[in-house]
Amino acid sequence: MTCNTDLLRDYAFDELPLSDRPAMQRHISECADCAAELDQLRLTTAALRVLPDQEPPQRIAFVSDKVFVPSRLWNWAPWLGFASAGVMAAALVFTVAHRPVEIRTVVQTAAFQPVDDIVKKAVQQVREEDAQLFTAALKASETKHEREHQILMDAVAMFQQSNNTRAITEAAGQ
Repeated sequence: MTCNTDLLRDYAFDELPLSDRPAMQRHISECADCAAELDQLRLTTAALRVLPDQEPPQRIAFVSDKVFVPSRLWNWAPWLGFASAGVMAAALVFTVAHRPVEIRTVVQTAAFQPVDDIVKKAVQQVREEDAQLFTAALKASETKHEREHQILMDAVAMFQQSNNTRAITEAAGQ
């Protein structure tokens, strides 16, 4: 039997047909998940039975009831917001209009380098550092390649020597 939550629910509420109950009991004894789910269902059912029965309220309030009519103060809120925004706008215009004008002159001296020169130097420095890193990595790779090549050459020499020794012993044995 496979796990079926509907059958498990029916079993928990004693709604499962008597013919299916033994199979469900066997499944629950073998399946830990279904046994845990059954315990949760029984616990929830017991908790709900402890709660007292309460009647729903007799009347439900509607938006059209007098209780929900807004007061007259709320009718003034949009107008007050608009008026305060107008006062703020007028104050800003007045402040800007009566502010003294300030004239600034910018003097560029030769002591300051243009940004382009600084950027070019930084790019050149990064390129030099990259070239140094690349050269070091290439040198390390070549050294590693030479070591591996030497190891392979030694292995080939040993293999040739063992073949020559075998050929000599076979020729001597004939």
